Amino acid sequence: MTRPQILPFERILTQEESNLIKRSIRTATDVFERWGYNYIKLPAFDHYDVHSRALGSRASEVIVFKDSEGGSLVSLRADFTAQVVRSVSFFKVWHYPLRLYYFGTLFSSGGDTWETFQTGIELIGVDNVEGDAEVVSAIWDYLRALGIKELVVSVGHVNIVNKLLDRVEEGLRDEVRRAFKERNLSLLKTAFGGGLIPKLPLIQSPEEALAALSELGLEEERRELELLGRYLREAGVRFTYDLSEVRDFPYYTGVVFEFFHPGLGSPVAGGGRYDRLSEAYGGEFPATGGSVYVDRLMNLFEPELEPKDYFVIDLSKDKRFGFKLASTLRSKGYRVGRDIVSRATEHSLDYAFSEGYRKAVVVLDERDVKVYTTVKDYTLLTLKEFLELV
Repeated sequence: MTRPQILPFERILTQEESNLIKRSIRTATDVFERWGYNYIKLPAFDHYDVHSRALGSRASEVIVFKDSEGGSLVSLRADFTAQVVRSVSFFKVWHYPLRLYYFGTLFSSGGDTWETFQTGIELIGVDNVEGDAEVVSAIWDYLRALGIKELVVSVGHVNIVNKLLDRVEEGLRDEVRRAFKERNLSLLKTAFGGGLIPKLPLIQSPEEALAALSELGLEEERRELELLGRYLREAGVRFTYDLSEVRDFPYYTGVVFEFFHPGLGSPVAGGGRYDRLSEAYGGEFPATGGSVYVDRLMNLFEPELEPKDYFVIDLSKDKRFGFKLASTLRSKGYRVGRDIVSRATEHSLDYAFSEGYRKAVVVLDERDVKVYTTVKDYTLLTLKEFLELV
């Protein structure tokens, strides 16, 4: 039989890596629900023309197929924010805000693999900086709950670069936008001459950043970033300002942010305000949100199986006692597996501890058990004594 080949754009996750995905989901459920967010299961499909408009320059990465019945082009979801807004556009909303969180797979041909996993939150119906601060703070709490401590958030505002581009000739704007994105100080100096604007990519401290925005006459952006900074300090979030932030997605309209870890070269989370995206789906509501790039987080952890409690190895004559013991332990809330393969006891013990079980219980007969904490170390107990201890 021919061995199956891994497709060039897929990644097969091990059990240990899959456990990290599961952990990210459990933590999302715990943290985001403590912030008052409700889970939403999102469709995997969208109309290609609408979805691609939402993605801007990333539209070429969308995976597209033709609807065999209607003949229209359909895309696999490549962005969760657009799918949240699309879903909400079908709701009958009586009261805002809506607090929604999600997790799942995105499909895009833009990377080494065509599947990536994300979780995130969207705050629908709020048009103020306090909402932006809530999203950043909730994602900060989520990442901290995963055990990631060395974080810093880079916050910016898309209208800073947008308004500065109005000061250059229209034919040069795309080139200058790329210069901001790539931190090309030489090209920025050529476009704007000397002065403050070419230095914006180098400014990070709050005081210097806010002073620079005032000097450039960008008072609305300065006020929003100053207020955001005040909220983030109160929440204990470490942050810097990025005054040259440019995003590929065209739907951002205000505050934007990215989370960075010193161990990775790319952001581990990002998002921002998108007050007009709903118009693409026939709606009219402001919103802000952010996503966590779980695949990148996996590089910060050592993959391992989730610990389990007891592995029952039944050496009794008719195997009745092991089955009953395992059921009793499960009824007490323990995670329990049974050995159902005929093999030497030492091989069963090797299996148990390699699979992450904390203890192995060898049932000798209806009266006695051996409780192993390693493949060699055990305690001999009566079955009654053991059940009294657990």
